[in-house]
Amino acid sequence: MEAHASQVPRLTPWYWRWGLAGAGLVGLHFFLLWLSPQFAYERDIASYPIIALVGIEMMAGVLYLLAVWEIARAPQSKGLLIWMFLVGVLLRVAFLASTPMLEDDYYRYLWDGGVTASGSNPYAYAPEQFLTDGEVLHVVPPSLARLARQSGEVIDRVNHPHLRTVYPPVSQAAFALAHWIRPWSLLSWRVVLLGFDVATLGLLAMVVHELRLPLLWLAVYWWNPILVKEIFNSGHMDIVVLPFVLGALWLMMRRRPLWATGCLGIAMATKIWPLVLGPVIWRSLVRQWRRLILAVSLLALLGGVMLAPIYGAGLDRQSGFLVYGQYWEMNDAFFMLVLWGMEALARLMGYAASYGGWGARMVVAMVLVGWIGWLVRRDHRTSIELWERSLLIVAAVFLLSPAQFPWYYVWIIPFLAIRPRRSLLLLTALLPLYYLRFHFNLHERVGIFDYGIVWFEYVPVWYLLIREWRAGRRALKVMRVA
Repeated sequence: MEAHASQVPRLTPWYWRWGLAGAGLVGLHFFLLWLSPQFAYERDIASYPIIALVGIEMMAGVLYLLAVWEIARAPQSKGLLIWMFLVGVLLRVAFLASTPMLEDDYYRYLWDGGVTASGSNPYAYAPEQFLTDGEVLHVVPPSLARLARQSGEVIDRVNHPHLRTVYPPVSQAAFALAHWIRPWSLLSWRVVLLGFDVATLGLLAMVVHELRLPLLWLAVYWWNPILVKEIFNSGHMDIVVLPFVLGALWLMMRRRPLWATGCLGIAMATKIWPLVLGPVIWRSLVRQWRRLILAVSLLALLGGVMLAPIYGAGLDRQSGFLVYGQYWEMNDAFFMLVLWGMEALARLMGYAASYGGWGARMVVAMVLVGWIGWLVRRDHRTSIELWERSLLIVAAVFLLSPAQFPWYYVWIIPFLAIRPRRSLLLLTALLPLYYLRFHFNLHERVGIFDYGIVWFEYVPVWYLLIREWRAGRRALKVMRVA
């Protein structure tokens, strides 16, 4: 009895910390639910409370960090686990009925879902071809023209309507599922996203249990306010890929590289980026060249099947797939430095500065390939090392990318639930600064964000990454001496 009583004071601060942090997160998200109608599509963007949104999201990020920053020291009690799960549920409930704030990508998903569910090729036509100009409608199939009229406001609100869709076939299947549940409904799409979200949590719980890690670490994923805002308010589709990525690594933990490759192929048919995890999966097959060739061929086959309808529609100036890869740049820091350098080099060599964009993409690709090669130079010895390498690769994809939207950060979050890093967790509190770009763009001063505020997002993260790397090097030297 005395021993039990002596433990209570040590547990109490954690209960208070997690209780207040969780209650604060829920309160902030329900406040955003109340605020969200002010971001309605029909309203003038000048009336949007953008500064309030950024401030509240950053406050939520700070509360989240206070809860999970030293999560390894938290007591593993049933009460905290129940509280963790309940808070995550309430965060999602708050946004299921909210008005999307500053994002409208979901209109593209709803339109693609309708086209795919009708049995048509979503890559064949750009939404612009279905707009109400009679001179345009006659060049598209009558069935799709009728579908466009049935969609109401959806077809009119698709952004970048001159581009054909960029989303691969498995994503299209998810869009079609939402359309099947209820046509043109944002709520049905959010229900589909919730299904993938719960599947991701379930797989993470399996991995955490298998690795004998505390289940409370699931809060890193379940409470993350960036994930909740970008998925359940903005309706971004990036969570759809996560169960397939986690499934591939789960299979690799069980030394099933061919099955893992197949699962990775499905992930790649959802978003392209999981391709970078191929070397992590195949590293164990280096001395089994027949199985290695089979695994690589399997992924190539799945990739070919995925790309076939996109390629068949044409890789021209209307191809969202091609245009995105060549020209998209937003909210970047490292890539911007490389771009400045390559543009200067192009001018020095007598070429137009525009060639610097191609050069910068090539340099960043080579850096990423070199980083992956260095990480997989040896086979992983433990399952924890497998997840650590995967985290470092996916984080590199995000941090080196020309486009670093907050919803892309969702790719990293499940890995942080297994291998928490302060540097990468810090992005939860800093990425909401991205939405200040809308404010400055409204006042025709977007350069303040693009060349100024963006550094406040990423310089602290790179600083902490370097500190973590140096600390790791020192620890390795100590181990070698010992």
